[in-house]
Amino acid sequence: MAGDLVRFPADQVVRQAASVEEAADAMQTARSAVHDISMDTGAYGQLCQFLPAILSPIFGMGAEALYTTVDSLHETAANLRGTVTSMVGTDVAGGNRIAKAGSGNRPTLELPL
Repeated sequence: MAGDLVRFPADQVVRQAASVEEAADAMQTARSAVHDISMDTGAYGQLCQFLPAILSPIFGMGAEALYTTVDSLHETAANLRGTVTSMVGTDVAGGNRIAKAGSGNRPTLELPL
């Protein structure tokens, strides 16, 4: 067990962030289409004139869900990239402290406790 290593798959997380960004871009396209599409009240015919009043709030909730989803996906991708940067930086800094401690330049190893 002493020889076991914990490895953080930074490259896989970066690829995942790119996939999340692609999903956000696809959702952005759908979000943009919401502004271009509207149904005329005449599309419902004379018997169904009550439908626009019922359906408009539902369409509005769907559009809001698209806005929130796109923003959340972009934020998630940014957070994934930030996590990679932070973890790799922490790993490099820790490795440098260990290397300095082993080189005789420092009498003791400093651990962030």
